[in-house]
Amino acid sequence: MEPRSEPLSSVLSEVGNVFGHVYRSILSSPSGVFIFFITLLNRPGALARLAAALAELGLNLTLAYLYTINEELAMALLIYEAKEGYFQKAIEELRKGGAVVREAYEVKVTERH
Repeated sequence: MEPRSEPLSSVLSEVGNVFGHVYRSILSSPSGVFIFFITLLNRPGALARLAAALAELGLNLTLAYLYTINEELAMALLIYEAKEGYFQKAIEELRKGGAVVREAYEVKVTERH
C-alpha cells in the first residue's frame, strides 16, 4: 500500500500558517510580544484557565496554537502583546497554573527597513 501524502502536506501547510501568524503578530505589536512554548495537561479548560490568569495581569492573547501529545499532555504556543515589566510575572502565572514553560521569549522589533 502506497503512503498517502495528503496528511503530510496538510501538516506542512498548517506549520507554514502558524509561522506566518507568529511573524505577523511580532510585526504588528509596537510594544513587542511575549512568546511562550508550554506543556500543559490535556484536560478541558486547562488552556482557558492559563489564559484567564494572564488576562488578569492585563495581557492580551494574540495567538494560541495547541496540539495534543497524548491522552495526558498537550503543547501550546502562546503569543501575547508585551507589557513592560510583566514577562517574568507571566511565566510565574503559567507555572502556578500547572504549565511547564519550555521556552519563553520577549521579542520587540526595534527597526524596520
